[in-house]
Amino acid sequence: MLKKVFTLIFLIGGALTVQAQNIQLSAEYRPRFEYRDGAWKMRPANDVADNPAALISQRARLNFNFTDKSSKLKLGASLQDVRTWGSAAQLNVNNPNSFDIHQFWGEILFTERFSLKVGRQELAYDNQRIIGAVDWTQQGRAFDAAVLKYEDNTKNFKVHAGLGLNTKADTSAIKQSYTGINNYKTMQYLWAGKKFSDKLNASFLFLNNGMEYTRSGGSELVADDRRVAYSQTTGSRIEFRPAKFGVNLEGYYQSGKNSKNISLSAWQLNPEAFIKLNNDWSMVGGAEWLSGTDQDNTDGKDHSFSPLYGTNHKFNGYMDYFYVGNRLLTGKTAVGLADYYLGARYAKNKFNTELTFHQFNAMATVLDPSLQKMESNLGIEGDLALGYKLTEAIAFQGGLSFYSGTSTLQQLQAGSDHTKLNSWGWLQINIKPTLFNYSK
Repeated sequence: MLKKVFTLIFLIGGALTVQAQNIQLSAEYRPRFEYRDGAWKMRPANDVADNPAALISQRARLNFNFTDKSSKLKLGASLQDVRTWGSAAQLNVNNPNSFDIHQFWGEILFTERFSLKVGRQELAYDNQRIIGAVDWTQQGRAFDAAVLKYEDNTKNFKVHAGLGLNTKADTSAIKQSYTGINNYKTMQYLWAGKKFSDKLNASFLFLNNGMEYTRSGGSELVADDRRVAYSQTTGSRIEFRPAKFGVNLEGYYQSGKNSKNISLSAWQLNPEAFIKLNNDWSMVGGAEWLSGTDQDNTDGKDHSFSPLYGTNHKFNGYMDYFYVGNRLLTGKTAVGLADYYLGARYAKNKFNTELTFHQFNAMATVLDPSLQKMESNLGIEGDLALGYKLTEAIAFQGGLSFYSGTSTLQQLQAGSDHTKLNSWGWLQINIKPTLFNYSK
């Protein structure tokens, strides 16, 4: 099947060459080795279950982009195969369900400033804290959405309005339950960004997120018992870079109802400062606060902030203890997070490296088994990452991380042991060649 799809793309590209302004075909192959000895969660207290994992995963993508301004059209496609080495037998008959269409979209260019992009597509705004492509994961994230764009490059001003409406299958003429998929039922957003100068950027985001839930006493499988709860995330990001010193500031507030139709009042704030020491060295430091819900909370509201569709691996440590995959985000463990971090980066020629330390605290009250309040300290993480760019198409990356936890984190992570040191190492190769590029 994959061979047929690739052949079809080449045929389409050849047929469009006569009138096209630009056709590009590129590929990506990214194998990654990981050694997990306390990644995602502290090592287990049960010594029998305390066995590190070692594995190799990979992403293989073929990307196709077509632009023809005379036809007022852009077209993009990204086909990918994501798998773990050994998940299929050498003499495999039934391939695992690893191949999919990551992106396939069309963009109508009404004018030089107005366009409409429709289809399965990646969405990424600002630093990807709320809406991101999650490129670290091998599969990545893509949305089924329609995005109306206004982009004035002469004034460095952009406005995007997007929406999505999800249905599980096209099998009925009446309302269906949207169950079994961890996704929104409906979503609308408005994003605006303005570059005032080389020193100042600002943006605004409003996201209305609709999650389907089962009404009290109803059945999850009965469509009439399903309702949609809406939450609103509103906030802004400012980037100021006067010289070798700069600051970033972002903050968001969440209101409405959560996915269980409980009243929501939560917030996030992230001030950050960085300085370029010389041509090779730079430093960054800051704090991020994500509100949480006290475990002895009595007001009946949800105060736990959710980054929703952000690229969470970029934030709060590379070992992904928080928010990635909804970790420490739901149930009694939704106590929020305070992340205080300091890092240094070195980059010269084809080599770069960075070292970052995090101090994590719970934002809300954590109770021990006797319902007594525990200290807020959740532990310390250190992340070392390195990279070497061999050519424009080939890059090597790797890293090593350590996490030292606390009894409070152990209380939140059932079955773990905070006295054990946790580690994670990884090594990957990025191969991203341009296979074909035609411009009329």
